[in-house]
Amino acid sequence: MTPDDEARERQRALDLLRTAFPDYRIVYGGGRWAAAAAGDPPTVWFAETPASLCGQLFTAQLRGGGTITPVRPVERDSQCAR
Repeated sequence: MTPDDEARERQRALDLLRTAFPDYRIVYGGGRWAAAAAGDPPTVWFAETPASLCGQLFTAQLRGGGTITPVRPVERDSQCAR
């Protein structure tokens, strides 16, 4: 994988995480992923991979009673309804 490929993959992961969890500020830097929730003091999560951060935020949403935003709308195959 080239550095350009890695940068594109990282940007796609950021975009997906930010879409799925709009209530969090999500960043990547220094080889680590981080997310912060509003609050005083803010709750902060750190992870080595975007998948790990996703899992942590998903769990936080479940425990906090929040909702998870769909990344894309569910498409239904019209043939399945027959």
